[in-house]
Amino acid sequence: MISYADALNLIDANVEPLDARQLGLGEIGHAATADPVASRLNVPAFANAAMDGFALRAADTSAASAEAPLRRPVTGIVAAGDAPGDSPPRGAAVEIMTGAPMPRDCDAVIPIERVETETDAADRIVAIAIREPLATGRNVRSAGEDFRAGQIVLDGGQPAEPHDVMALAATGNDSIAARSMPRIAVITTGSELADAGAPSAPGMIRDANGPYLQSFIESIGATQTMRLNVADRPEDLEAALESASRDADVILTTGGVSAGRYDLIPDAVERLGGRSVFHKVAIRPGKPLLFAQLPNRTLIFGLPGNPIAAAVGLRFFVVRSLRRLQGLPPEKFHSAISDERIRKRSALCFFGKASARADDDGRLRVTLLPGQESFKIRPLTQANCWAIVTEGPEIVEPGEVIRIAPLYPTGFLQD
Repeated sequence: MISYADALNLIDANVEPLDARQLGLGEIGHAATADPVASRLNVPAFANAAMDGFALRAADTSAASAEAPLRRPVTGIVAAGDAPGDSPPRGAAVEIMTGAPMPRDCDAVIPIERVETETDAADRIVAIAIREPLATGRNVRSAGEDFRAGQIVLDGGQPAEPHDVMALAATGNDSIAARSMPRIAVITTGSELADAGAPSAPGMIRDANGPYLQSFIESIGATQTMRLNVADRPEDLEAALESASRDADVILTTGGVSAGRYDLIPDAVERLGGRSVFHKVAIRPGKPLLFAQLPNRTLIFGLPGNPIAAAVGLRFFVVRSLRRLQGLPPEKFHSAISDERIRKRSALCFFGKASARADDDGRLRVTLLPGQESFKIRPLTQANCWAIVTEGPEIVEPGEVIRIAPLYPTGFLQD
């Protein structure tokens, strides 16, 4: 049995990032950049109006005041999408719309609501009265004010969020080198398992882990290549693992990793030529966790069958490997003040179903929920985080600081 920290180090040492490929903007949701991405152009590409109004030379407004407004003729109009207009005559203005390119030699825009207008018989604006001087650059978006051509838009090894896609499109990047979310297969084991809606039968247990893992995979944008329940027969399990390994980067199994007669996962992995990286970690819940690798480099995580033990294995070990496959750094968890005394075995790292809140001073505080047994699901539905108490102390006193993690990598508290 190895420590939690040693298990994480072994994951990092044995998991290599997936190959990057070019992904279009419509494909990069949940993907991670492989290399830094630079802007292909200035954004804005040209100086343009920040609002509807009138473009002119700021110097031509220096004498304007409420007591002595300046009358300026309007000699043209430019809309968004038009080419930049010619320079207006000295002392004249050009009507301009938001986003339209600034006419040559114009360096300020006065909003339409800040002037008085004169119109002709056709209701066209022919002149404006200005009651205030304008500073150079007023209400003008300069070329390259947001991004300069060649400026880094996204760093390498960074998840591409929806706002990042916005930036990529604006900077002329229609595709990037990125690593998609890994492909994941799910195999639940146990002859006793029944689907949620199946008729009741003596001794049967509803399969909670399979739907849970499927929901998790969908929530992170990964592809589930297989979801299968396998009875406790070695030949069936071996065939399922071999089939899953053809299309999956990661295989998640539940059950069958402890030391009982029907704990068949370790032997099945060995018969397929796989290598056990570690089996059993000094954690609670989830101690029987298995991490192995098949000859084709498909990763296998053998999660315990108890649902909370499986959830801990998924959250703190599988997620670590998924980030590694995408070339992302490990997560950074947060600190919180314990509201209560916590007892645990000193040799184990404990993961508790917990509730965190901010106190009146803005400090995070955390409370363990009743029902920490690994078979109890109901407390997890009331939790908003995991409390993490590392190996060493048997007792955490109220007021001491521990680590907490969001229930899922996309949850609150995430860096």
